[in-house]
Amino acid sequence: MHLLPLTGSFAAEVLEINLAQPLTGKVVDQIKAAFADHMVLVFRDQVLTLEELESFALSFGSYGETPFIKTLDSHPNVLRVLREKEESGPLFGSGWHSDWSFQVEPPSATLLYGVEVPPAGGDTAFTNQYLAYETLSDVMKDFLRGLQGVHSARRSYGPNGTFGRHDPKSSMEIHGDEKAVKEQLHPLVRTHPVTGKKSLFINDVYTVGIHGMHAAESSPILEFLLQHSRQIQMTSRVRWAPGTLVMWDNRVVQHFAVDDYAGHRREMYRVTLAGEVPV
Repeated sequence: MHLLPLTGSFAAEVLEINLAQPLTGKVVDQIKAAFADHMVLVFRDQVLTLEELESFALSFGSYGETPFIKTLDSHPNVLRVLREKEESGPLFGSGWHSDWSFQVEPPSATLLYGVEVPPAGGDTAFTNQYLAYETLSDVMKDFLRGLQGVHSARRSYGPNGTFGRHDPKSSMEIHGDEKAVKEQLHPLVRTHPVTGKKSLFINDVYTVGIHGMHAAESSPILEFLLQHSRQIQMTSRVRWAPGTLVMWDNRVVQHFAVDDYAGHRREMYRVTLAGEVPV
């Protein structure tokens, strides 16, 4: 197994490995170490059944919960991320976000496997939230210490959200409801349970405020932090090909599905792994 860094700051391709084969404990430990170092791992040219995808995922933790979206009947922990070529509605996964950050225990990691992808377009972009925190001034770091972000799914899955109403033309069965308006508090700066490093923990889609502040007070602070956290030198981008599996640390990166492949079909399978309460 060899690593090929994608940028100078994070993300790497993992070379010379076949994930369809049972992995030894030593190899799993090597992948875990690479994951802690690089946060985003890209495995190319993999031919995986859903069972093999699940087996690989479970090497790194237990399944997380998938709300609001119907998963596969035969594999209830696998989400089929599908967009047919004639679809024109909102793209699932667009907007900078951390998966399900509105949950009490947001996912630790997400795995996404490409089956059919456009000839070009449909990349996934990532941004490094360790670096976003580390490049803040000491004064700003002190200011953020102890503050909590307010996270909610209402912008996406609430009654008036992007996916709040069922779209019969969508290939994915998404059902928003009143549960999406619930709010969850998480620290604006969290500590990674494995590395011990601090990172920002906010995102455009699910962070809707700062606890204890009026919107007029919190909005400019969040806007600064969000703009700061996606500077080009903090980002990486993955171009998909059939058989590509991408695994990212949901605790320390945000990601963004790029909507630039109209007229082409895209089919992928996603698994999330259970996380912990951010601290």
